[in-house]
Amino acid sequence: MSDQTRTKIIGLIVIVLLTTVGTVGAAAYNARSTQQIAASASQPNVVGSSPSSQTATTSSTPSTASSSSSATYKDGTYTANGSFYTPDGTEQIGVTLTLASNKITAVSIDSSSIYSGTSAEYTDRFSSGISSVVVGKNIADVQVYRISGASLTPMGFNNALSAIENEAKA
Repeated sequence: MSDQTRTKIIGLIVIVLLTTVGTVGAAAYNARSTQQIAASASQPNVVGSSPSSQTATTSSTPSTASSSSSATYKDGTYTANGSFYTPDGTEQIGVTLTLASNKITAVSIDSSSIYSGTSAEYTDRFSSGISSVVVGKNIADVQVYRISGASLTPMGFNNALSAIENEAKA
């Protein structure tokens, strides 16, 4: 076997090894990211300061006007933060809802704490589409999944929504 043939064979073996190592590394990274996303979807809402937990914190300004006697939730404007996992790490959005007679009458999203460019883009899409999905609905019936192409931001919204529901219960 000539030296030139040996060099070609060694080069081919090196290329195959590098490709295999790269593929295995990418698969391991993808599996880790998928596990984090799956874990965020299955964890219950947790209030705390641990960076690995999903968090929801609330503040509210209930109105002084009383709602009907059969109302389950107090009328008012409520704000909560909800976190969600992305491939870039944990992100957090602020959600402000106005309730009247158990129905959501207004919603706004504060994405000022989003630090990833990709997350910010999807959160902006989510923000532009959320009103048409939740306004006019009973708060107890709302659970969002994919809005305007955003599939992770809704987890943060749902966490904040749960905190708001607990705060607004009459």
